[in-house]
Amino acid sequence: MNSIFIPLRETPRALARGSERRAFRFGRASPEALQAARGIPLPTKRGEKIPRPWGRGSFIFLFLAVFPLGQIIRIGILQPIDVIVGMAAIYSLVKRLPRPIIFKYLENFLFIAAASWIFSLFLFPQVEVAYGVLYLFRLAAYFYFLIYVWNFANAKKGNRKLLISSLLIVSVTSAFFGWIQFVWVPSLKPFLVWGWDEHLFRLVGTFLDPTYLGLIIVFGLLISMARFTETLKKQYLFIVMFLLISLAFTYSRASYLAFLAGAVFTGIYKRKLKIVAFGILTLLVLVLLLPTSASPVLRLTRSFSAVGRIENYKDAFQIFSKSPVIGIGYDNLCLAYQKYIGIRSLSSHACSGSDSSILFILATTGIAGFLVFVFSVIQISNFLQAGDKVQVLTSTFASLLIHSLFANSMFYPWIMGWMMILLGISLGRKAES
Repeated sequence: MNSIFIPLRETPRALARGSERRAFRFGRASPEALQAARGIPLPTKRGEKIPRPWGRGSFIFLFLAVFPLGQIIRIGILQPIDVIVGMAAIYSLVKRLPRPIIFKYLENFLFIAAASWIFSLFLFPQVEVAYGVLYLFRLAAYFYFLIYVWNFANAKKGNRKLLISSLLIVSVTSAFFGWIQFVWVPSLKPFLVWGWDEHLFRLVGTFLDPTYLGLIIVFGLLISMARFTETLKKQYLFIVMFLLISLAFTYSRASYLAFLAGAVFTGIYKRKLKIVAFGILTLLVLVLLLPTSASPVLRLTRSFSAVGRIENYKDAFQIFSKSPVIGIGYDNLCLAYQKYIGIRSLSSHACSGSDSSILFILATTGIAGFLVFVFSVIQISNFLQAGDKVQVLTSTFASLLIHSLFANSMFYPWIMGWMMILLGISLGRKAES
């Protein structure tokens, strides 16, 4: 029997509730139902814009704007880029933004990292260990930054492409700043007093480290190469050549190998092996033609850095052997070096890291953290959407994996932020229940 009470006007909230009922009834959510489920207020007047709870990605673009400035805007231990990511993370928590379904795997690793830090309270002085909790908060902030990025990527159809283009601009800008440094400040000897390594006639840019600048250039190369294979536009070919020349002048062998790994993945996925082979051969020619007489540190056959890296591997493995199950606590390597290896300068920027991200994970979170990390990567790969964005993410992760064998690049703030953005635009729309 039909009701005799006929509503004069349905309010937007009633429409939303009705849309939700229809969505659950037929198994397909309407736009109004999705907005109501996410807590997005519907427009009350015709033509009124719907406010976005993620602030239209303002924190993302602020992150990208600050990104190329690197280390030169650092204030003591405070990194502005970490503050921006932290604000985005807090926003995601306060507004209770929907989480991608893979976020639980990131939380698992975060739980292991927190457990290892708590365990470290019994290994080292508690006052000194308290400093390491700041890095644990930073890791959590970058994980929650993914939520913010994922919501923005799904808010509008063109946002994914916008973020990819923005990352390419960031890489090109970082390389451009590297050339300014190369001309104006060819030697980093004045920066020794602040704990930075002395680099001579190398592109280090605003990051003051050719290894990390090289990896950021590699990331931009993989995007531009993918764009060129898709469109064959000359503008992307110009970007590829500029970034290849910039990469060559970093003299970073780890970055060369990272580019090789990422380029091979790009060529296999795109089935454009000739174009990718041209890029690899171009870099090889450039490397062979590089001037190396200015300093022995520029020679590709230099062995002192390899010897130093092997010693670092031995030290990290020795620390791992002290607590192989749960590790010595996230980012407590400085304290471990002092206790188990010997005195190491606390002012050095390499003190709390390792020359291998894999060894860093093993030493700080133990076998438990390493297994959770590997399991999380495998599970996350099962939720990636098929398409060009996933190809860029896959090739980028391959290059990062190779690079992380020679530097702690997986936990470098700029790299973590870059990977969270790529992951956010590569995931499907399915959220946690």
